[in-house]
Order: sequence, then C-alpha cells, then structure tokens
Amino acid sequence: MAAPWAGRSPTCLACLRKMAAQPFCNSNGSASAAPVVQQVRLRSHRLRPRDLGVVVRLLEDIPHYGRKDAIFRTERSRMRYQWFPSRKAEYMTALRWRELGLTRDNIGERDPVFGTAEAVVGDETPEPEVAPVLVTVTSPEKAHTILSTLVPETLTFYRKPIPLASPPPSARPISPLIASSNTDAERDQSAPLAIYGSVSAADIVGFIKGLLVEDADGSRMDLEAENIQFLGLAPGADRIKALGRWEADISPGGTGLEPVRKVVEILPSAEEAEEAEPQPAS
Repeated sequence: MAAPWAGRSPTCLACLRKMAAQPFCNSNGSASAAPVVQQVRLRSHRLRPRDLGVVVRLLEDIPHYGRKDAIFRTERSRMRYQWFPSRKAEYMTALRWRELGLTRDNIGERDPVFGTAEAVVGDETPEPEVAPVLVTVTSPEKAHTILSTLVPETLTFYRKPIPLASPPPSARPISPLIASSNTDAERDQSAPLAIYGSVSAADIVGFIKGLLVEDADGSRMDLEAENIQFLGLAPGADRIKALGRWEADISPGGTGLEPVRKVVEILPSAEEAEEAEPQPAS
C-alpha cells in the first residue's frame, strides 16, 4: 500500500513532519527507512578583521604608555574599565578632533619605555656645552665720535602728506583775482602738512643702525629710542607728524658728553612728487 501522501504535496509544517516520520516504500512494496540528510558546514578560511582598538588621548602621564596629551590606539577594555572611569584618558570623538584642531594624522604610537629606567638613562645624556658669546659694546666716547662723523647731518624720511580739505565755495560771486590772493594767504598762514604715519624716535634709531651696520664699532653701539629727543615739539613727544625740518638731539650716554644734534627732514613720498610734476602740454 502506498503512503497516503504519495499523490499530493504537503500543505503545512505538521504534514511535513508526519511525512518525514513515515517509512518510504520501495517499488516492490516493501517499506524502507527515511533517508537521513546531514548538513555539513565547511570551515571558512576568510580572515576576520582585527580590532585595532579605540583612539584615546591621555589626560596625565601614564608609565609604559606615554606623556600627557599623547594620542594613540589602545584596547577597548582597558579604556572602558580602567582609564575612562579614573579620568586618565578621553575618547577622541569627531567633536574632540574639531575642538582640538587636530586630524587623524596626529595619531601616534604608544611609548612602552616611558617612565621606565631605560627612558631615565636616555634622558641623562649630557648636552654639549655652548660657549657664551661675549658682545662688547662701543664706549660712549667712541659712539659720540661715530655719530658726529659717520652719520650725515640731515636724516631724510619720506611720507605721504594728508591733503587739505578744500574750502567751501562762497555764496556770493568773487573776482578770480581776489579768490587767488585769498588762497595764497591761507596757504602762507597754514600749519605744516600732516602726514600719514609719523617719524618716531625708533625710526631714527633704525635709520642710524642701518647706516652703521657694516661698521665694526658702529654696529655695536648701544642706541635706543630713549636716546633721541626732538626739539620744537611738546615735552615728551617721541614722533613727528608733519612735513618739514626738525632738530633732534642724540645722546650716546656717558657723563660730560654733549648730545649730537641732527636735522630730521620729512619730505613728500616719491608718488606725491611724481603727481606734483607738471605734465608736458600736448
């Protein structure tokens, strides 16, 4: 007799289980045990990705690992259970990278010899001794001679003048001859033209040192902005803010030495001079 499920397909899981439990019939009508199918799983030879750890930044010196602020990779368990709870290190998240202004190129390596005897011995390497360089300063007497002979009497600087504001037009008509005479009178009575920037005592010191840079004694001269005093300006003024010629006393120091007087001349810059040149008639 054939199995009752031989002519139709099973419709549910329970039918499948019953069909598997019934013996199968051969062609001659004899029953035989159901075949046993065993699943065989082959061993995979693919390499599993190795966990590289987590990137951390040390918040204090840790022996065998590194100094404070060192960034490297370490085991996740060490960071989770030891360093992070005790605030010895912090996780380098994307936010911390941006806050510190760093990139992943700053990830270093662990220093296994940090804080050990080998590191201490390496740090005790004697540094080569550098012989001190003795710089001799020019004496005040010699500096006085240098300022009097090697520095020119007139120190010329160029600055761009500030243009004067044009006077408002008159409400009533004026003869051109009267207007021209009034303009000339205003220019004669006007103060010196102001300049963009100024000429300070530090500028004069730099100018003199630039002149004496190739002189053996002049280059060693002790000259500072405090040694410059302007004449004809308000007390304590340390800079000139207008075109013209001004006198300045340069004191080389020392006792019994008179200051060296020089003339500081401030002229319009080359650009202003070129604009002021008359153009040829076409």
